[in-house]
Amino acid sequence: MRRLCVPLLIVLAVAGACAEPNTQPGRPDPTVAEPVPTELLADGSVPWADLKITDEDLNGRPAEPRRPAAGSEPCRAEQLTGRLTSWTRPGTGGEKPRGFDAAIGKLIGEVDVRNSSKVECTLQGEVPTTMLVGGREIPMLYTHGINEEGRSRVVAVPAGGHASLRLDWSGPFCLPTVGQVEVAVELPHDGGTLRAPVTADERPGCPQGEGANPRARATLSASGFTDPVAVSKPPSSPLDRLTVAVQGPSTAVAGSRLTFRVTLANPTDRPLALDPCPAYLMELFSLGDASNDAVNSSQLYRLNCRALPQIAAGGSAVFEMVAEVPASMRAGRQLTVTWKFYLPHFVQRSDQFGVLTLTVA
Repeated sequence: MRRLCVPLLIVLAVAGACAEPNTQPGRPDPTVAEPVPTELLADGSVPWADLKITDEDLNGRPAEPRRPAAGSEPCRAEQLTGRLTSWTRPGTGGEKPRGFDAAIGKLIGEVDVRNSSKVECTLQGEVPTTMLVGGREIPMLYTHGINEEGRSRVVAVPAGGHASLRLDWSGPFCLPTVGQVEVAVELPHDGGTLRAPVTADERPGCPQGEGANPRARATLSASGFTDPVAVSKPPSSPLDRLTVAVQGPSTAVAGSRLTFRVTLANPTDRPLALDPCPAYLMELFSLGDASNDAVNSSQLYRLNCRALPQIAAGGSAVFEMVAEVPASMRAGRQLTVTWKFYLPHFVQRSDQFGVLTLTVA
Protein backbone atom coordinates (compact mmCIF):
# COMPACT_ATOMS: atom_id res chain seq x y z
CA MET A 1 0.00 0.00 0.00
CA ARG A 2 2.85 2.37 0.66
CA ARG A 3 3.96 2.15 -2.98
CA LEU A 4 0.48 3.39 -4.07
CA CYS A 5 0.46 6.39 -1.74
CA VAL A 6 3.34 8.24 -3.35
CA PRO A 7 1.86 8.40 -6.90
CA LEU A 8 -1.55 9.30 -5.44
CA LEU A 9 -0.08 12.20 -3.47
CA ILE A 10 1.73 13.40 -6.58
CA VAL A 11 -1.51 13.34 -8.61
CA LEU A 12 -3.33 15.31 -5.92
CA ALA A 13 -0.54 17.86 -5.75
CA VAL A 14 -0.55 18.32 -9.52
CA ALA A 15 -4.33 18.66 -9.57
CA GLY A 16 -4.16 21.24 -6.80
CA ALA A 17 -1.51 23.19 -8.68
CA CYS A 18 -3.60 23.16 -11.86
CA ALA A 19 -6.59 24.53 -9.97
CA GLU A 20 -4.70 27.65 -8.87
CA PRO A 21 -5.39 30.75 -11.03
CA ASN A 22 -2.49 32.13 -13.02
CA THR A 23 -2.19 35.28 -10.94
CA GLN A 24 0.25 36.68 -8.43
CA PRO A 25 -0.67 38.06 -5.00
CA GLY A 26 -1.80 41.67 -5.23
CA ARG A 27 -2.36 41.55 -9.02
CA PRO A 28 -5.84 41.43 -10.59
CA ASP A 29 -6.88 38.58 -12.85
CA PRO A 30 -6.29 39.91 -16.42
CA THR A 31 -9.27 37.89 -17.70
CA VAL A 32 -11.74 39.73 -15.45
CA ALA A 33 -12.91 43.18 -16.56
CA GLU A 34 -12.52 45.91 -13.97
CA PRO A 35 -15.82 47.30 -12.68
CA VAL A 36 -16.84 50.73 -13.94
CA PRO A 37 -16.31 53.33 -11.16
CA THR A 38 -19.60 54.92 -10.07
CA GLU A 39 -18.28 57.35 -7.45
CA LEU A 40 -16.62 60.69 -8.16
CA LEU A 41 -12.97 61.23 -7.31
CA ALA A 42 -11.95 63.31 -4.32
CA ASP A 43 -11.57 66.44 -6.47
CA GLY A 44 -15.08 65.98 -7.88
CA SER A 45 -13.96 64.73 -11.30
CA VAL A 46 -15.36 61.64 -13.02
CA PRO A 47 -12.95 58.67 -12.90
CA TRP A 48 -11.78 57.18 -16.17
CA ALA A 49 -13.09 53.80 -17.25
CA ASP A 50 -11.57 51.65 -19.99
CA LEU A 51 -14.77 51.42 -22.05
CA LYS A 52 -13.47 50.70 -25.55
CA ILE A 53 -16.16 50.56 -28.23
CA THR A 54 -16.43 50.43 -32.02
CA ASP A 55 -18.33 52.64 -34.43
CA GLU A 56 -20.91 49.86 -34.68
CA ASP A 57 -21.38 49.94 -30.89
CA LEU A 58 -21.97 53.68 -31.11
CA ASN A 59 -24.17 53.97 -34.19
CA GLY A 60 -25.46 50.45 -34.74
CA ARG A 61 -24.76 47.99 -37.52
CA PRO A 62 -24.84 49.49 -41.03
CA ALA A 63 -27.55 48.36 -43.38
CA GLU A 64 -26.86 45.20 -45.37
CA PRO A 65 -26.06 45.82 -49.04
CA ARG A 66 -28.82 45.17 -51.54
CA ARG A 67 -28.62 41.73 -53.15
CA PRO A 68 -28.79 41.51 -56.95
CA ALA A 69 -31.97 40.12 -58.44
CA ALA A 70 -31.77 36.86 -60.35
CA GLY A 71 -30.58 37.48 -63.89
CA SER A 72 -29.04 40.92 -63.28
CA GLU A 73 -26.16 41.57 -65.65
CA PRO A 74 -23.10 43.86 -65.43
CA CYS A 75 -23.83 47.52 -66.10
CA ARG A 76 -23.10 49.04 -69.49
CA ALA A 77 -21.98 52.63 -69.94
CA GLU A 78 -25.09 53.49 -71.95
CA GLN A 79 -27.24 52.51 -68.95
CA LEU A 80 -25.56 54.95 -66.58
CA THR A 81 -25.01 58.62 -65.95
CA GLY A 82 -22.51 60.09 -63.48
CA ARG A 83 -21.35 63.33 -61.90
CA LEU A 84 -19.01 64.62 -59.20
CA THR A 85 -20.33 67.80 -57.58
CA SER A 86 -18.03 68.39 -54.61
CA TRP A 87 -14.63 67.63 -53.08
CA THR A 88 -13.91 67.43 -49.37
CA ARG A 89 -10.57 67.84 -47.63
CA PRO A 90 -9.18 65.68 -44.78
CA GLY A 91 -9.58 68.69 -42.46
CA THR A 92 -13.38 68.66 -42.63
CA GLY A 93 -14.95 68.10 -39.21
CA GLY A 94 -12.41 69.92 -37.04
CA GLU A 95 -9.40 67.76 -37.90
CA LYS A 96 -6.47 69.64 -39.40
CA PRO A 97 -4.48 67.99 -42.20
CA ARG A 98 -1.04 66.81 -41.10
CA GLY A 99 2.29 66.17 -42.74
CA PHE A 100 2.26 65.47 -46.47
CA ASP A 101 -1.53 65.84 -46.79
CA ALA A 102 -1.27 69.41 -45.47
CA ALA A 103 1.33 70.33 -48.10
CA ILE A 104 -0.32 68.80 -51.16
CA GLY A 105 -3.94 69.60 -50.33
CA LYS A 106 -5.53 66.16 -50.78
CA LEU A 107 -9.15 66.02 -52.00
CA ILE A 108 -11.75 63.28 -51.61
CA GLY A 109 -14.75 63.05 -53.94
CA GLU A 110 -17.66 60.71 -54.69
CA VAL A 111 -18.80 60.08 -58.25
CA ASP A 112 -22.58 59.65 -58.06
CA VAL A 113 -23.53 57.01 -60.63
CA ARG A 114 -27.21 56.58 -61.58
CA ASN A 115 -28.86 53.75 -63.48
CA SER A 116 -30.95 55.61 -66.06
CA SER A 117 -32.19 52.43 -67.73
CA LYS A 118 -35.30 50.40 -66.92
CA VAL A 119 -33.50 47.25 -65.72
CA GLU A 120 -31.24 46.46 -62.78
CA CYS A 121 -27.51 45.96 -63.40
CA THR A 122 -24.46 45.21 -61.25
CA LEU A 123 -21.03 46.74 -60.69
CA GLN A 124 -18.07 44.70 -59.46
CA GLY A 125 -14.29 44.94 -59.63
CA GLU A 126 -11.49 47.44 -60.19
CA VAL A 127 -12.35 50.75 -61.84
CA PRO A 128 -9.56 52.42 -63.88
CA THR A 129 -10.38 56.14 -63.86
CA THR A 130 -8.73 59.11 -65.55
CA MET A 131 -9.47 62.84 -65.52
CA LEU A 132 -10.03 64.87 -68.66
CA VAL A 133 -10.15 68.57 -69.40
CA GLY A 134 -11.57 69.70 -72.72
CA GLY A 135 -11.69 66.04 -73.75
CA ARG A 136 -7.96 65.44 -73.21
CA GLU A 137 -6.46 63.34 -70.43
CA ILE A 138 -4.67 65.32 -67.72
CA PRO A 139 -1.07 64.02 -67.30
CA MET A 140 -0.72 62.61 -63.79
CA LEU A 141 -0.39 59.29 -62.00
CA TYR A 142 -3.53 57.11 -62.01
CA THR A 143 -4.08 54.18 -59.65
CA HIS A 144 -7.06 51.90 -59.03
CA GLY A 145 -5.84 48.98 -56.93
CA ILE A 146 -8.33 47.61 -54.37
CA ASN A 147 -8.26 44.73 -51.89
CA GLU A 148 -9.95 41.35 -52.23
CA GLU A 149 -13.06 42.51 -50.40
CA GLY A 150 -13.45 45.35 -52.88
CA ARG A 151 -12.92 43.07 -55.86
CA SER A 152 -15.52 40.55 -54.68
CA ARG A 153 -18.15 43.14 -53.67
CA VAL A 154 -21.16 43.20 -56.01
CA VAL A 155 -23.19 46.42 -56.02
CA ALA A 156 -26.73 46.03 -57.34
CA VAL A 157 -28.02 49.18 -59.03
CA PRO A 158 -31.79 49.04 -59.60
CA ALA A 159 -33.50 51.04 -62.31
CA GLY A 160 -33.29 54.66 -61.18
CA GLY A 161 -30.92 53.66 -58.35
CA HIS A 162 -27.45 54.92 -57.51
CA ALA A 163 -23.92 53.72 -56.73
CA SER A 164 -20.83 55.62 -55.51
CA LEU A 165 -17.21 55.63 -56.61
CA ARG A 166 -14.68 57.27 -54.29
CA LEU A 167 -11.78 59.22 -55.81
CA ASP A 168 -8.72 60.50 -53.93
CA TRP A 169 -6.93 63.36 -55.70
CA SER A 170 -3.54 64.38 -54.30
CA GLY A 171 -1.16 67.12 -55.40
CA PRO A 172 1.11 68.69 -56.24
CA PHE A 173 -1.24 69.83 -58.99
CA CYS A 174 -0.03 72.94 -60.81
CA LEU A 175 -1.66 72.55 -64.24
CA PRO A 176 -4.36 74.89 -65.55
CA THR A 177 -7.80 73.35 -66.07
CA VAL A 178 -9.52 75.57 -68.62
CA GLY A 179 -12.58 73.87 -70.06
CA GLN A 180 -14.95 71.12 -68.99
CA VAL A 181 -13.41 68.78 -66.40
CA GLU A 182 -14.72 65.22 -66.31
CA VAL A 183 -13.66 61.77 -65.22
CA ALA A 184 -13.58 58.78 -67.57
CA VAL A 185 -14.61 55.66 -65.65
CA GLU A 186 -13.79 52.30 -67.24
CA LEU A 187 -16.62 50.00 -66.17
CA PRO A 188 -15.78 46.44 -65.08
CA HIS A 189 -16.58 43.44 -67.29
CA ASP A 190 -15.95 45.43 -70.48
CA GLY A 191 -18.90 47.69 -69.76
CA GLY A 192 -17.45 50.63 -71.68
CA THR A 193 -16.44 54.12 -70.58
CA LEU A 194 -18.68 56.33 -68.47
CA ARG A 195 -17.93 60.06 -68.75
CA ALA A 196 -18.92 61.95 -65.60
CA PRO A 197 -18.62 65.76 -65.43
CA VAL A 198 -16.79 67.31 -62.46
CA THR A 199 -18.56 70.54 -61.47
CA ALA A 200 -16.56 71.21 -58.28
CA ASP A 201 -13.94 73.96 -58.54
CA GLU A 202 -11.52 72.82 -55.79
CA ARG A 203 -8.02 71.66 -56.78
CA PRO A 204 -5.18 70.02 -54.81
CA GLY A 205 -2.31 72.18 -53.61
CA CYS A 206 0.63 73.34 -55.70
CA PRO A 207 3.56 73.60 -53.23
CA GLN A 208 6.44 75.69 -54.57
CA GLY A 209 9.79 76.88 -53.30
CA GLU A 210 12.95 75.20 -52.06
CA GLY A 211 11.12 72.35 -50.34
CA ALA A 212 9.07 71.39 -53.41
CA ASN A 213 10.09 68.24 -55.25
CA PRO A 214 10.17 69.04 -58.99
CA ARG A 215 9.65 65.35 -59.83
CA ALA A 216 6.54 64.90 -57.67
CA ARG A 217 3.35 64.16 -59.59
CA ALA A 218 -0.32 64.54 -58.85
CA THR A 219 -2.22 61.29 -58.27
CA LEU A 220 -5.83 60.28 -58.83
CA SER A 221 -6.80 57.03 -57.08
CA ALA A 222 -10.08 55.22 -57.68
CA SER A 223 -11.68 52.79 -55.22
CA GLY A 224 -14.30 50.14 -56.03
CA PHE A 225 -18.01 50.86 -56.39
CA THR A 226 -20.09 50.93 -53.20
CA ASP A 227 -23.72 51.44 -52.27
CA PRO A 228 -24.41 55.16 -51.86
CA VAL A 229 -24.46 56.53 -48.33
CA ALA A 230 -28.02 57.37 -47.40
CA VAL A 231 -28.32 61.15 -47.28
CA SER A 232 -30.53 61.94 -44.32
CA LYS A 233 -30.02 64.78 -41.91
CA PRO A 234 -29.64 63.37 -38.39
CA PRO A 235 -31.53 65.07 -35.57
CA SER A 236 -29.93 67.69 -33.38
CA SER A 237 -28.87 66.86 -29.84
CA PRO A 238 -28.90 69.20 -26.84
CA LEU A 239 -25.39 67.92 -26.10
CA ASP A 240 -24.01 69.75 -29.12
CA ARG A 241 -24.12 72.86 -26.92
CA LEU A 242 -21.41 71.46 -24.65
CA THR A 243 -17.97 73.02 -24.92
CA VAL A 244 -14.76 71.01 -24.63
CA ALA A 245 -11.50 71.97 -22.89
CA VAL A 246 -8.47 69.70 -22.43
CA GLN A 247 -5.80 70.20 -19.74
CA GLY A 248 -2.83 68.04 -18.86
CA PRO A 249 0.90 67.89 -18.26
CA SER A 250 3.43 69.27 -20.73
CA THR A 251 5.73 66.25 -20.44
CA ALA A 252 5.33 62.49 -20.15
CA VAL A 253 7.62 59.49 -19.88
CA ALA A 254 7.75 56.97 -22.73
CA GLY A 255 5.87 53.80 -21.82
CA SER A 256 3.91 55.48 -19.00
CA ARG A 257 0.23 56.13 -18.49
CA LEU A 258 -0.67 59.73 -19.22
CA THR A 259 -3.48 61.17 -17.08
CA PHE A 260 -5.21 64.38 -18.13
CA ARG A 261 -8.56 66.14 -17.69
CA VAL A 262 -11.38 67.01 -20.09
CA THR A 263 -13.93 69.62 -19.04
CA LEU A 264 -17.41 69.57 -20.59
CA ALA A 265 -19.18 72.87 -19.86
CA ASN A 266 -22.94 73.42 -20.15
CA PRO A 267 -23.68 77.06 -21.12
CA THR A 268 -27.45 76.51 -21.26
CA ASP A 269 -30.05 77.33 -18.59
CA ARG A 270 -31.12 73.72 -18.09
CA PRO A 271 -29.37 70.49 -17.13
CA LEU A 272 -28.16 68.28 -19.96
CA ALA A 273 -28.61 64.54 -19.48
CA LEU A 274 -25.86 62.27 -20.80
CA ASP A 275 -28.44 59.97 -22.33
CA PRO A 276 -27.75 58.20 -24.58
CA CYS A 277 -24.25 58.11 -23.19
CA PRO A 278 -21.92 59.85 -25.67
CA ALA A 279 -18.50 58.68 -26.76
CA TYR A 280 -15.09 60.17 -27.47
CA LEU A 281 -12.22 59.43 -29.81
CA MET A 282 -8.66 59.43 -28.45
CA GLU A 283 -5.99 60.04 -31.09
CA LEU A 284 -2.22 59.90 -30.56
CA PHE A 285 0.00 61.46 -33.23
CA SER A 286 3.71 62.14 -33.63
CA LEU A 287 5.40 62.93 -36.93
CA GLY A 288 8.02 60.36 -37.91
CA ASP A 289 11.37 60.88 -39.60
CA ALA A 290 14.35 58.88 -40.81
CA SER A 291 15.19 57.61 -37.31
CA ASN A 292 11.79 57.61 -35.59
CA ASP A 293 8.62 55.74 -36.49
CA ALA A 294 5.49 57.85 -36.72
CA VAL A 295 2.76 57.48 -34.09
CA ASN A 296 -0.75 57.52 -35.51
CA SER A 297 -3.35 55.62 -33.48
CA SER A 298 -6.95 56.15 -32.45
CA GLN A 299 -9.50 54.42 -30.23
CA LEU A 300 -13.18 55.07 -29.63
CA TYR A 301 -14.44 54.96 -26.00
CA ARG A 302 -17.74 55.34 -24.19
CA LEU A 303 -17.81 58.15 -21.63
CA ASN A 304 -18.21 57.11 -17.98
CA CYS A 305 -21.83 58.21 -17.54
CA ARG A 306 -22.46 55.95 -14.54
CA ALA A 307 -20.60 58.30 -12.23
CA LEU A 308 -22.26 61.44 -13.64
CA PRO A 309 -25.59 61.07 -15.53
CA GLN A 310 -26.05 64.80 -16.28
CA ILE A 311 -24.32 68.20 -16.33
CA ALA A 312 -26.02 70.97 -14.37
CA ALA A 313 -27.35 74.14 -16.01
CA GLY A 314 -24.53 76.68 -16.34
CA GLY A 315 -22.13 74.16 -14.80
CA SER A 316 -19.36 71.90 -15.95
CA ALA A 317 -18.03 68.40 -15.42
CA VAL A 318 -14.41 67.29 -15.37
CA PHE A 319 -13.60 63.81 -16.70
CA GLU A 320 -10.35 62.01 -15.97
CA MET A 321 -8.70 60.55 -19.07
CA VAL A 322 -5.89 58.03 -19.45
CA ALA A 323 -3.69 57.34 -22.48
CA GLU A 324 -0.65 55.13 -23.00
CA VAL A 325 2.49 56.95 -24.15
CA PRO A 326 4.22 54.65 -26.69
CA ALA A 327 7.29 53.04 -25.17
CA SER A 328 9.15 53.37 -28.47
CA MET A 329 9.18 57.19 -28.36
CA ARG A 330 12.52 58.81 -27.73
CA ALA A 331 13.04 61.67 -25.30
CA GLY A 332 12.47 65.09 -26.83
CA ARG A 333 9.81 64.02 -29.33
CA GLN A 334 6.46 65.82 -29.51
CA LEU A 335 3.27 63.83 -28.92
CA THR A 336 -0.17 65.23 -29.73
CA VAL A 337 -3.24 63.82 -27.98
CA THR A 338 -6.53 64.82 -29.60
CA TRP A 339 -9.80 64.25 -27.69
CA LYS A 340 -13.00 64.38 -29.79
CA PHE A 341 -16.56 64.32 -28.46
CA TYR A 342 -18.88 61.94 -30.36
CA LEU A 343 -22.68 61.85 -30.24
CA PRO A 344 -24.47 58.68 -31.43
CA HIS A 345 -26.99 59.21 -34.23
CA PHE A 346 -26.90 63.01 -33.86
CA VAL A 347 -25.50 65.94 -35.77
CA GLN A 348 -23.00 68.03 -33.82
CA ARG A 349 -20.68 71.00 -34.11
CA SER A 350 -17.21 70.50 -35.57
CA ASP A 351 -15.41 72.26 -32.68
CA GLN A 352 -16.19 69.79 -29.88
CA PHE A 353 -12.62 68.62 -29.47
CA GLY A 354 -9.44 69.55 -27.63
CA VAL A 355 -5.72 69.02 -28.22
CA LEU A 356 -2.96 68.33 -25.72
CA THR A 357 0.64 68.67 -26.94
CA LEU A 358 3.46 67.38 -24.78
CA THR A 359 7.15 66.48 -24.91
CA VAL A 360 8.32 62.95 -24.19
CA ALA A 361 10.87 62.93 -21.39
